[in-house]
Amino acid sequence: MSPEFGADAIRKIEIHVKILDKQKIMIDDIKKVTELIERMKSVLPIPAYPTKRVCFSLKNNHKLKPKHLIKIADVMYMGNEGGIGCAISIENDEELMIVSLTHLRIKETHPLSKEIKKYQIKRIRSLASMAGK
Repeated sequence: MSPEFGADAIRKIEIHVKILDKQKIMIDDIKKVTELIERMKSVLPIPAYPTKRVCFSLKNNHKLKPKHLIKIADVMYMGNEGGIGCAISIENDEELMIVSLTHLRIKETHPLSKEIKKYQIKRIRSLASMAGK
């Protein structure tokens, strides 16, 4: 289960990420993130599940639930603020949407699931600890 935060915590994190960006403090290890992105690209599409936050964000356009399987069609680095971004496709929809990897749960049987989960936890903890300062 991916760690999720309430709206207040998310706002604090967003404020601190903007401060960090101005200070040029990197949240991610660029070398490790680049390597993870390359490994992810080599096994696309990646099956995943949306978090409640993604479902809520997309509720006007999709009747998406956390149990619905979606596919990551592409991945890219969105900088300090966004981390690894994923272009996701939902069911038969041809439209792709960009979602932060931290807002997805990778299917546990996928070969990169543990490595991706490790990235997600590290990024979320880094953001949360910076928001608390």
